[in-house]
Amino acid sequence: MTNNLVVSEWIIARLIQLGATQFVISPGSRSTPLTVAAARNSQAETTVHFDERGAAYFALGHGKATGHPAVLICTSGTAVANYFPAVVEASMDNVPMIILSADRPPELIGVGANQAIFQENMYGDYPRYFMNMGPPEADTSLDAILAEVDQLYSEALGSRPGPVHLNCQFREPLLPTSDIVMNDSASMGLENASTNPKLTQPTKPANIAKKPLSLVLAKLENYGKGLIIIGRSTHENEDLAILSLAKTLNWPIFPDVQSSLRFKPNSNVINYFDLMLLQEPLKSQKPEIVLHFGGPYTSKRLLTYLNDPDIFYISVKPTPEKIDPNHQVKMSVQTDIIGFCQSITDLKLNKPEHWLQTWRTANDAILGSIHSQLNSLDQISEPVISYEISKLTPNSHTLMLANSMAVREMEMFAAVGHFAGKITANRGSSGIDGLFASAAGFQVGSSRPLTLLIGDLASLHDLNSLSLIKNSPLPIIIVLINNKGGGIFNFLPVSQETDVFESYFGTPHDYSFEKAAEMFGIGYENPRSLNNFRQAYSQATEGTDSIMIEVNTDRYENHRTHQELFDIIRES
Repeated sequence: MTNNLVVSEWIIARLIQLGATQFVISPGSRSTPLTVAAARNSQAETTVHFDERGAAYFALGHGKATGHPAVLICTSGTAVANYFPAVVEASMDNVPMIILSADRPPELIGVGANQAIFQENMYGDYPRYFMNMGPPEADTSLDAILAEVDQLYSEALGSRPGPVHLNCQFREPLLPTSDIVMNDSASMGLENASTNPKLTQPTKPANIAKKPLSLVLAKLENYGKGLIIIGRSTHENEDLAILSLAKTLNWPIFPDVQSSLRFKPNSNVINYFDLMLLQEPLKSQKPEIVLHFGGPYTSKRLLTYLNDPDIFYISVKPTPEKIDPNHQVKMSVQTDIIGFCQSITDLKLNKPEHWLQTWRTANDAILGSIHSQLNSLDQISEPVISYEISKLTPNSHTLMLANSMAVREMEMFAAVGHFAGKITANRGSSGIDGLFASAAGFQVGSSRPLTLLIGDLASLHDLNSLSLIKNSPLPIIIVLINNKGGGIFNFLPVSQETDVFESYFGTPHDYSFEKAAEMFGIGYENPRSLNNFRQAYSQATEGTDSIMIEVNTDRYENHRTHQELFDIIRES
């Protein structure tokens, strides 16, 4: 007989058939059928987290690491709403994610029933697909349920991957009243279904058509001074194809901090472009044409530098969304990046002799300046922490960067020629929430140790998810910069409004994180010198347990340090 549990078993078993493995569950009553079905399926890998917001960010991190959707299960009411920030991030950064939310039946919606809210289309435009599934009835069709799940999974991995939402309405009793014995009956039942599983692979965009390719080639031949931008969400094999293209074109590459090329020495790669744009002579050196691969980039200085209507701007990416904050893209090409790069060969280009060399010379000068200045410091500062992490992090690790200052510090000050592992960040909507949970999800999905560079406010935002860090199967090293507030605001014009700045923007506090680490059973270090930090971090990379390394800095001193470094770079 069809009931809540049987339908839930069909849904879970079909998702596993299609390729989902990770189920992230937050305890709740109305979601009992879905939770029991996942818990008793021998092929389901489950993670339980009491905080729905953290659970959703765990799923986000897992999806970023694997390229396949993790499945979220929660009860009705605000539990569903707590997924919203991670749903937004997944949507903005094209990360697949599946939400299975339990709901009250229609007769209990809008009548004051407990824990009954309006869950239909709760996430608005952010999901790629939404379906409201009515309560199971005696005549509920197995094939209809399976077709819906197939559609759900396909949309999560479609031409623009992202979150999808199936809202499951259940009447009481939530479970059958008879004794339940789960022995993969759902999987056996699926063998008799007339609808075979449509095994979905991530959609790959077609190679560029001849007509747009010919237009691109014509533009490349007509302009001499070109620039390649690598935005976020490109993969390492795509970065290598772009590097090969840059050699063909003899153009400089400005790689976002999430590209592995930011950390590699190469004659075409301008590692310190963000700092170079502090220099007035270089800011006046404008490209005639830009090839921008992938998604947005982090550097605000680069965005300002490229805000010029005379630049012929070409955006190339495999997904259809618009990436054009300056409203200057003249040609947008949705295509496979590797295929695009391989299509551009044997061009007869007008190559200015000194264009690439100008950037190369400046890059080498700043590299030397950074190396000299940061190696000479014997006290802790935020720039030097990023510099040391970029040198000391093993290539077997993932390096995850929190938002606000962490990702910017690493883009500006990371050393070149050391770290060659994966870099990740939540830059879709660039929030500071859910970063511990995202790190835990990425670690599980990648099966690699992870180093997380994070600030104090972002850490306070997600303390609950330290429980996920504690339970990570491989170590997560948290390098927590505690400057007693929002350090990024010291760099903004509002810092001059002294009557309101400190209370309303600086967000001052006097918290230490030692007791938080102790509460969740995570190791803790608080080095007070740069040499002690090096020792603590190096030992952590050799260990098998997660650890928090809290580094204390001063926001105002940090701002002065940056200004001094910027002045040196302007003169270099």
